[in-house]
Amino acid sequence: MDASVRAINSLFFLFFFTSSMLSISLDRESYAPGDTITATISVRQEKPLEARSLSAMLTCTKREKVKTQVVLDRYDYDRDKEMSIPYSSHMETKTEQRQHVAFEQEKEISGKRTFLGEENFTVQFTLPAKAAPTDREFGHDNTIISWKIKAKLDIPYAFDENVEAEVRVEGL
Repeated sequence: MDASVRAINSLFFLFFFTSSMLSISLDRESYAPGDTITATISVRQEKPLEARSLSAMLTCTKREKVKTQVVLDRYDYDRDKEMSIPYSSHMETKTEQRQHVAFEQEKEISGKRTFLGEENFTVQFTLPAKAAPTDREFGHDNTIISWKIKAKLDIPYAFDENVEAEVRVEGL
C-alpha cells in the first residue's frame, strides 16, 4: 500500500471513527444589552480523543445593503444602448451586501487534553452595554444583525468540530 492510500485511509478513520458530539445550550431564550450569557458546552466522545483546545467565541455580525453609484464608461453606455437597455443618465446604481464583524470575544475553555465520555463546560460572556438588538430582516436601516456563540474543538490532524448557537438580543 503506497503512502497516499495510507494517508487517505487514516483521514477516513479520523473523520468517521473519532466523531464527537459538540453542543451548546444557553441559560435563557433572550438577553438585554449588558446581560451576562451563560452557555453550557457539552462534549460527548465515545472513544478517547486528543484535542489541542476547546474554545468559545461570542460574535456580532452586521450585514448591510449598500447602494453605490458607478459612472458608466463610453463603451458600456454604447453597448447597453445597442441592446436597447434604456438609461436616463450615465450613472448606474448597484446594490451589494457587505458583512463585517462588529463585536468578537473569545475564551479558551480547556487546553490540550483527552476527551472521553460526556463532559459539560460552562462559559460566560457579557454583552456590551450598547449591544445592537438581533435583527433577522433588512429593515428601514438596511441591516441584519446576528449574535452567535460558537464553540470549537481543535483536533490535530483532523477536521475541527464546530457548533454555533444564536443569541437573541432584545431591543428597546
